[in-house]
Amino acid sequence: MRLFSAAILFGLSFGTAIAQDPGLTDNLAGLHGRSDFHPGGSGTGGRSAYDGLPVYHNSEALVCSDCHSMHASAQHDYAGGTGSDPFATGGYPWTTQPTSKLLKAPNSLDLCLACHDGHVGIPDVLGADVNGLTQRSGGHFEPPDTNPHTGHNLGYIPESMKGAWGYCSRCHFGGTFGTAQVECIDCHNKHGNHRARNLQWASNPGGEPPLGLFMDPAVGAAFGDMARYERANVAYGTLDSVSLREPSNICIDCHHTFSGGYYIDRNADGFHERHPAYDSERASPNTVSQGATKGSTDPGHWEGGTGSGFEVDRLRFVVQGADTFAAATAVSALNNGVFCLSCHYAHGSDQSFSLIWPEPEPGSGRRGCDQCHNKAGY
Repeated sequence: MRLFSAAILFGLSFGTAIAQDPGLTDNLAGLHGRSDFHPGGSGTGGRSAYDGLPVYHNSEALVCSDCHSMHASAQHDYAGGTGSDPFATGGYPWTTQPTSKLLKAPNSLDLCLACHDGHVGIPDVLGADVNGLTQRSGGHFEPPDTNPHTGHNLGYIPESMKGAWGYCSRCHFGGTFGTAQVECIDCHNKHGNHRARNLQWASNPGGEPPLGLFMDPAVGAAFGDMARYERANVAYGTLDSVSLREPSNICIDCHHTFSGGYYIDRNADGFHERHPAYDSERASPNTVSQGATKGSTDPGHWEGGTGSGFEVDRLRFVVQGADTFAAATAVSALNNGVFCLSCHYAHGSDQSFSLIWPEPEPGSGRRGCDQCHNKAGY
């Protein structure tokens, strides 16, 4: 379960909303129901429990000296020469200011970006992609402390705003949602957790269930093969249980009012006040076919894949019942659901609101939306 402290904080902030949303406090321990399903553990080494592909920053793949320096200095690399190291940009001998936790950078964000910005063969998460991917599955951030309108606001988080109590204060108790910042290790476990992309609950790292993010087994099987981060080579599934949740399950920590039956259909009459976003943890899944009876979706149009809305690439979807890449790529209105990543890149994009598709006109038009709704076709 995500820590009880989180439930207390949100209870103070949202009052009756918490009391009426049992999905948030179902066993009085926090924002999520804790998963006790850990199929990976040390037995899987540095590989994802579900797709079997290597996961860096895990088990035998951990290289302590990537991020830590015993003495904040080095006369040479481990081969006795000048080698290459993202931190030794001026060559060896190398020295830095001694830092808490023996980090090789002044803070955790700069530590991550030392490798994950501008280095070939390492996922590039900031700005233009040095690896030349067509489209990164997670999108990209803008520079820290810029509060972009195109995605998450990457920034330097003070210690007081970390942990189960602290992260809530980024949006509440003086913080605001419009200025809240994130850092890499909010959502990714720096030492590995045998989950796809090392994704974790920010509110309770280690409590998260396996997450249904699958890579095409035909590509990206070797470390350094960036094809595993290509949007076209990633698919999403869920078993609607702690054995496998949709990847957007981690989004609930901050965006918890954007999914779940209480928030999207407050009158429980089947007419949504917020667009459905797949949330199996709070018993609020969805499929494209569900809107057909009220005329809000067009299942045949979605499955056909041409016409209004398909001026852009098919949007990403989560497949109910899928636990493999092959199953998660099957197009069917009966089990294809809309989730956070259908419309947004996790990190950010070149578009407002981190949208997947380009919107040249003011506001959001039929692009993307009409793939499910087909309103321009009537």
